[in-house]
Parts: sequence; structure tokens; C-alpha cells
Amino acid sequence: MSTIGVNAAAALAGLVIVIGLIVYAALAASFRIVRDDGRLRLVEMLRKQGTAPDEALSVGGYQAAIAVRRCMMCAHKAQCDEWSGAKRGMEDFCPNAGFIARATSR
Repeated sequence: MSTIGVNAAAALAGLVIVIGLIVYAALAASFRIVRDDGRLRLVEMLRKQGTAPDEALSVGGYQAAIAVRRCMMCAHKAQCDEWSGAKRGMEDFCPNAGFIARATSR
């Protein structure tokens, strides 16, 4: 086999691996969404922190949209459900802890 053939085979193998990883990520994300109970825990977290969710999400703009997406795709929903609502502690598991802190400081 020539050097060009070996390089082409290596490139094809790399492409197959990348496509496989993309498909795996899409399936894992889809599984989280399908298995979800439909609650947006971000709203619950904002309420527990004493902030009106409607107000926080309406003034948050693009950052609020990202926070909603992070919440929908989050792998830590069980920890979120167990969280007591204390003012601190969510930073350890919540990808939206920064957004919630900014929303509650207004």
C-alpha cells in the first residue's frame, strides 16, 4: 500500500471516529430530554433564591436562553432536586449558579 493510501485510510478512520462521537453526544442529549419529567429546575432554583423567575428570565436575554438550555440538558437534575434551597451550595453542581447569582443580586 502506498503512503497516500495509508494517509487516506488514517484520515477516513479519524473521520469515522469524529462522526461516531457526534452521534453519541446527540443520542445522550436526546436521552436526557426524553427521560426528563418536564420541570425546568432553573425556575425552581430562582424561586428558592427569592427571585421572580419571569422577571429574571425576561431581563436576562441571551444569557437566560443559555441558562434554560443548560438546565434542560443538565446531568445533575437529581442533585438539584435534593438541594435544600440554601443560599449557598448549588455552586458545586449547578452549571447555572453564576446566572442565578446575577439574577438574585438585582
